[in-house]
Amino acid sequence: MNILILSNGAPGYHNFFNSLANKFSSDEANVFFAVDCKTSEDENELHQFGNKVYEFSSFFADHATDFALLERYAAYNMNSALLSDFERAEVYSLWGPKKPDFYENLKSALLSFFEKIIKERNIDVVIYENVSNAFAHFAWFACQENNIIYRGVTSSRLPGRFAISDNPLSEDIKIQDTFEKINNGEIIVPQEIRNWCSEYIENIENIVPDYMKFNNLENTNLINKYYNKGKIKKLLIYKRHLNDDHYHSFQRGNPLNRTWQMFKRSLLRKLRSSSVMQYYSLPNTDDAFLLYPLHYHPESSTSILAGTYLNELEVIRNIAFNLPQGLTLYVKDHMSAFAYPEIKFYKTIASLPNVKILHPNSPTKELIKASKAVITLTSTVGYEALLLGKKVFLFGSVFYQQHANVTSIKNPSKLFETLKNELAKPNTITETYNKNFVAAYYMNTIKGGLNIMLDKDKAQSLVEQLYPDIKNELTSSLEKNSQIKITAMKTY
Repeated sequence: MNILILSNGAPGYHNFFNSLANKFSSDEANVFFAVDCKTSEDENELHQFGNKVYEFSSFFADHATDFALLERYAAYNMNSALLSDFERAEVYSLWGPKKPDFYENLKSALLSFFEKIIKERNIDVVIYENVSNAFAHFAWFACQENNIIYRGVTSSRLPGRFAISDNPLSEDIKIQDTFEKINNGEIIVPQEIRNWCSEYIENIENIVPDYMKFNNLENTNLINKYYNKGKIKKLLIYKRHLNDDHYHSFQRGNPLNRTWQMFKRSLLRKLRSSSVMQYYSLPNTDDAFLLYPLHYHPESSTSILAGTYLNELEVIRNIAFNLPQGLTLYVKDHMSAFAYPEIKFYKTIASLPNVKILHPNSPTKELIKASKAVITLTSTVGYEALLLGKKVFLFGSVFYQQHANVTSIKNPSKLFETLKNELAKPNTITETYNKNFVAAYYMNTIKGGLNIMLDKDKAQSLVEQLYPDIKNELTSSLEKNSQIKITAMKTY
């Protein structure tokens, strides 16, 4: 088995994927790495893997745009795939001026880079998390075009369970297929899974998704966050790369500048955290309201899965001016994101008619239950609302979008009619429907709490625990893919 693992500057991820690489290597697989730049290669300690590392920024610097290659991939939405890194660069002020041909050259370089590795090393499978940035997104394009398996190892919304996605951009497809088979009797759900799902739904008000326990984004203590051995070690690494080609290091830019920009963003958040309080309101028991949860930015849940609606201020403004008579919009701030936006953001939302901003500590589950419905981009709050028997209006693309209580917003210009008509319809979802839906989700996940932001020792221990299931999934997928190729050759 020839495996390509993606590696970049995502904080702490390399410990998990390096441990996974070592485990595969000890199991006689050939493991290679694709890394975004020299800084990441150094920081992620990829030197231990010898000459099996392909570094992108140097390749990019020497690459001449291949327009024929871009034409061959024209069916893929390549420009949309740039949005995630464009947003990160914008938020963290990573990029300086770009030449007019930069983006075409970047797209061409990414495709050429991954095709080169796939063909040179006869790659069978590419491994990363879900498609969360342009580097991974273009790897996925190359996999699709060359009939190579991409597997995203990611946490799920179910406690103590993770997923290995075969289509990280459409995780709803397998869930919906399983759900339909459960409903028509093709799949019989084992009683132990039914019991698990029943207990989970009964306790949904007290359950926090695993990823919310791990990310630590609510932490505003700057000393605790930045003054530690890990940060000092990183700064020393970044110093070694001050003279690298930052122009072609499209995800990192200058690593010291990136560190400064992230610190500055956290500092500004700390300074404005008390000022935003004046714009928060208390929920009113007399209000008939829709609940809108704000998202954390930058993040793939918005830039990848809801990129059309990336500007949440405009989304909220549109909702406010299309609310049916008598409804209020409650905008609940995000614990991991509060005070990152400028004061003007809060001031503008608070000034909108029939809109109230709620403190991030406001009880989400109680608000869901008291609401008429939830309206969201891709939030977990929407999923929890469904299990609490509420309707959900969805702007983005997410795993629960096929649930019968979800209305996808296809045309924002007709939002008033959509809200008015759908809210007037009776809620016919049964308890059995929701249990079957959770069972379908459960059956597309694997037992294990996944945290890919652990230190080296803990990551190694976690990989030891999860490796048998990861290996089985990859082996099974490769066998199916081989059969598909053989069938296709016979047909041809």
